[in-house]
Amino acid sequence: MKVMNSTPDWLEPLALLEDFSGDPEAYVAHLFSVFTRDFITTTPMFNGKKVLHDKKDDNGRPQAFTHITTEENCQTKQRELCIRRCERIAWIKAVIENSNDPKVLVWEKEQHTSKRIAARTFLFLEDEDFLVILQEIKWGHYLITAIYVDSPNQKRKHLKAYEAYKKANP
Repeated sequence: MKVMNSTPDWLEPLALLEDFSGDPEAYVAHLFSVFTRDFITTTPMFNGKKVLHDKKDDNGRPQAFTHITTEENCQTKQRELCIRRCERIAWIKAVIENSNDPKVLVWEKEQHTSKRIAARTFLFLEDEDFLVILQEIKWGHYLITAIYVDSPNQKRKHLKAYEAYKKANP
């Protein structure tokens, strides 16, 4: 029998837009301060190695920040603020650094990228539908993305990949 959803005490509360009176500029400024705290001022560690991020400039902020707070609009192909990703920005470092918690499902999977096949590590906080993806690199790990899994089909797909990994790596 599965235990009902109990949010881990190591997660910060959601960063809600309404806490900033609906002001998107103030909200994004707050989100960037969290990103700065978690990825610039300090560096998360996963399995004893640093987790780095894409530092390329994107309108004065690192590309990684843009990627984890926005998603591509399928019709316009433009990136737009994704409130569900934004609300959970402080969870990224927490999930990485608490990946040994049984509530975080961890598995590895090879994925095709535009340049090669890459070994990626998935950290899925199933009860909260939150997924962090890392890629191992020579000097540590690289933050690929962090998403709120809002589709039941996507959640099933990730859980199936986790189960396959566990079966192949008992």
